Amino acid sequence: MKILTKTALASLLVWLPLFGQSAQVLTIPQVVDGGGWQSTIVLTNSTAAAATATLIFHSETGDSSGNTQPWSPPLQEVSSTSGLVLPPSSSLYLHTSGTAAALTVGWAELDADAGIVAYVVFTNSRPAGGVQYDEGTAPAVAATNRIMVPYDDASGFVTAIAIVNPTAAAQTISVGFRTVDGLVAVSALPTVPAMGHMAFVLSQTFPVIAGHRGLAEFYSATGNISMIGLRFNPTQSFTAAPVFFQTGPPMITAPSGSGGGGYDTCGGGYTY
Repeated sequence: MKILTKTALASLLVWLPLFGQSAQVLTIPQVVDGGGWQSTIVLTNSTAAAATATLIFHSETGDSSGNTQPWSPPLQEVSSTSGLVLPPSSSLYLHTSGTAAALTVGWAELDADAGIVAYVVFTNSRPAGGVQYDEGTAPAVAATNRIMVPYDDASGFVTAIAIVNPTAAAQTISVGFRTVDGLVAVSALPTVPAMGHMAFVLSQTFPVIAGHRGLAEFYSATGNISMIGLRFNPTQSFTAAPVFFQTGPPMITAPSGSGGGGYDTCGGGYTY
């Protein structure tokens, strides 16, 4: 066995802190580009030392399965998002081009030094007596196994969800709903594949909540998930909906005596 000299050992100890510095892995659960949409990702180094970050993008394959593929969205500021260096106490803005006719939808993994924080801005341009721009934001977050989202599906409002499975295995995600009146519905999403992404209007996927307001709870028993919510008003303007990242078992479950049936997106009955 080769023995390190004191000089080599000292050198190694100096460089060790520089290796494996992806101290955190965050997800940006929705990135869009084209079809009138643009994303702006903002990275901030909140520390007094230089820090690095790498963004890895995944786009939906377009077959509604939730499968994704590697994606290199066109960015105005950089040609590569690997090993981005942020000076102390600085921010970096990355804009997708937003010029493609077709919409591409996906998500991003952020591997970064501790102290890097990030968020994404969604911009939608649509003709409305000229061009009207609507924007919403969502933070880069650490995935967890249980997420709560207040939803509004009354008086012309709808809530849209984008959910990510950032793990290497497919996951089954249960969904529970409790309306402001205290009524309960339980169901599940179709299996979300490894590194998968699904975006949908909540009441279209779960019609039982149409016309109601309340709280939705998403839960995985086998891994972590990530999510954003967007609230659209009757004019189609939107804003980010709050998403609360929790841990532990689900709190919204089928009422006792219901037989555990719950609402079934495949056409069965529901508890409500």
